[in-house]
Order: sequence, then C-alpha cells, then structure tokens
Amino acid sequence: MARKHPGSITRRLLFASLTAFPLLLLLTGVAIDRAHTNSLLKAEYDRLKLQFFGLLGAMEWQEGHLVMSERLQEARFTQFRSGLYGVVSSDTGKPLWRSMSSESLKLPEVVIPHRAGQAIHDSVVIEDKAHFSYRYLAIWENEQGGETPLLFSLYVEKTPFLAEQRRFQQQLTIWLGSVLIVAIVLSAAILYWGLRPLRRLAEDLAKLERGDQLALGDNYPRELLAITSNLNQLLDKEQKQRERYRNTLGDLAHSLKTPLAVLRAQDLSSEDRREQLQRMEHIVAYQLQRAVGSGQHSLLRKLDVKPLLNRLCASLNKVYRTKTILFTVEVDASIKIAMDEQDSMELFGNLLDNACKACVQHIHISTREEQQRIQILLEDDGPGISEAQRCELLKRGQRGDQYGTGQGIGLAVVRDIIESYDAQIEISQSKKLGGAKITLTLPS
Repeated sequence: MARKHPGSITRRLLFASLTAFPLLLLLTGVAIDRAHTNSLLKAEYDRLKLQFFGLLGAMEWQEGHLVMSERLQEARFTQFRSGLYGVVSSDTGKPLWRSMSSESLKLPEVVIPHRAGQAIHDSVVIEDKAHFSYRYLAIWENEQGGETPLLFSLYVEKTPFLAEQRRFQQQLTIWLGSVLIVAIVLSAAILYWGLRPLRRLAEDLAKLERGDQLALGDNYPRELLAITSNLNQLLDKEQKQRERYRNTLGDLAHSLKTPLAVLRAQDLSSEDRREQLQRMEHIVAYQLQRAVGSGQHSLLRKLDVKPLLNRLCASLNKVYRTKTILFTVEVDASIKIAMDEQDSMELFGNLLDNACKACVQHIHISTREEQQRIQILLEDDGPGISEAQRCELLKRGQRGDQYGTGQGIGLAVVRDIIESYDAQIEISQSKKLGGAKITLTLPS
C-alpha cells in the first residue's frame, strides 16, 4: 500500500492560517457585535427611563383625576403614530392617561408587576411591528395623603434600533473582511520569508545529492544549525570512512609485500612458510579491523584511561623485558575519554610501542584537562625526533619505526584514528626526559 505524502510545510501552514484567521475573526466579530447590541439596548432602555421621568414630572392630580401637562419634554407623545407611546394605568389596569401618539393603536394588555419600584424591560409586537417596552409601578401620594399605585407603560419602535444594528454589522463585516485579506497576504509573505532557510536547505541538499558541493554552509538560522551541523558531521564521517577504506587497502597491500617476498624464496622450510602465512593472517585481520573502526560518536561510552594505559604498559614490559623499561603513569583515575576501546588500544599501543623501541630505560605518561578536552603526554628518554622529521612522520607512507622491526603502518594507524575523532597530535622535545614528547588532545 503506497504511503500518503504529507504535503509541503508551506501548504500546511498556509491552510492552517486560512482556517484559523477566519475563525478568529468570526469569533471577534460575534463578540464585538454582541457588545455593540448590548450597548444599543442599554441606550434604548436608558432613553425610555428618561421618558418615564419626563412623564412623572409632567403629571399632576386635580380633583382626584390625573392631568398631564401639555408641556411634555418629548414631542413625539403628541404626534400621530410617532413610534413612541405612553400609557398610565391604575393597579386594576384601567387607563388613566394615554399619549396622543397611541390613540389609534391597540396596545398590549397591561400586566401589573408584582412589586413597585422595579423597572421591567421587554419586547412586544404592536400591529406587526417590534417594540421595546418599559413598565414601572410607582406609588403616588394623592391630595388626601393616601397612596395610589400607578403603572407607567412606555413603548418605542425597534426600527431605528434594527437599522443601526444592521449598519454596524455591515461596517464590521467590511472592516473584518479587509483585515482578513490583509492578514492572509501578510501571513503568506511571512511564511514565504520565514521558510526561505528551509528552501535553501533543500536546494543545498539537492546540490549535495548531485555532487555539486561537499558540505552544507553555516549561514542558516540558529534553529537549523543543529541539523546542518549534524549533517556535515555525518558527511565528514562518511568521507573519512571512504578514505579509511582506501588507506586500509593500501596498507594491506604494502604490509603483505614482505611476507609474500619471503614465501617466494625456494629454500623455505615448512615451519617458515607456516610462520609467514600466520603473519599474513594477522595483517589481514588487523587491517580489516581498522577499516571498520568506530570513529567519532557523541554517544560512545566513556573510557577510563588509567586502567587501559596500565594494561598496555604491563604487556609491553613483557615484550621488551630485556630493556627493563620503567613506566611512570601519572594519570588521575577519574580521567575518561569518549573513544572506542579498540581504537584506544590501537592508538596508545602503537605510540607506546614506538616509545619502547626508542627509549633507553624510562617512559613517562601524564594527563591534563583543558576546556572539556583531555591531553595525554607520552615522553621517553630516547634520542628524540628531529624537527624536520616530525612533519614527515605524520604523512601517509612515511615510516615512524626506524628500528628495523616494524611494518611501517603504526603512525598511519595513529593518524587515521586521530582524524576520525577530530583529535590532535603534536610531536615535540621532552624537557623532562630529553627524548620525544607526544601530546594527544582527545574529546572528554
């Protein structure tokens, strides 16, 4: 079953923006419209409340009858079907006063509130038109000192309110639509600009695939530097691995020349031939082991240095027992390095073997820590290495073993391991013992 392609990041982000922005603007529009509607409603009821106070101020009692002054503050009460209507009723629902504007209308049946002094807001329909209603039950003290309940009922058409609400909604829709268009354009521009490093990374990866360049550049944002750095490390490791395969084949061919030459001799005994064949087997196994060396890896288990050096020194003491070499290992037990154990054996084994061949009687090993890296110093009391010879020894194909017993691959192995771990090696003169001083700087 074919795997469904997830689509590009740009398309998915743009789709998310096109979905999120309208939804956000819709919710914002609903909230603004609701707030505006509540504000309009409050304004309408506040105006009706003012009309109620106007009626209350213009009302008088004369000879037990309610009389409304002709000087009402609101002229619409006297205009025919002006859209503002008022009625004052008794507690039994009997109309005591009715505005001229409502004389030809059939107003809703009066409902007496249960409690005086409380305004009741509502919506009613008068002749198929929606109206706001305002009712207030007041207690009026008459001329005899008694109390007369009076119900004030006010009605105002909703048409101006609905028209204002519609105009606001239209304006709000236009403005929010404009904001949506601008937001989409800006989002597309920001996405295009923000994802440009990813497009450049894709182009650089395509160039790597075509072989137009060997590594990724470092002109990427901080968020991508970890990815590009790891990719460069992977590419560098792969390149070094290929180079290690080529070098190992060259070392293998070079190392097998001597035993093959011996085997060509006509006067070899079967024991000599067996010895040379066994030697060739060791060489092949050793070079194959080098070819698949682990190399640098940030997740390697930390290796204790002191036990490793002690084991190597003990083994070399048996090999060079005739020289009675004095090994001085001044290494803190807490020192650890991020290196494969087999690579460490090859590295220190070759260097210590060369030191054993060169020294007179004394080899000194010490360590020091510098900026999250470990320096290991190997010194001997031999003749030392001249300055001109130091640079040549680290070149491939040069023999570091000048004592007639080596195969000429020891320092080549050392250099390969050093390069694979991004480490450093330095050859100098030992001030303490007078011979050669090898300084290794390794990852901790």
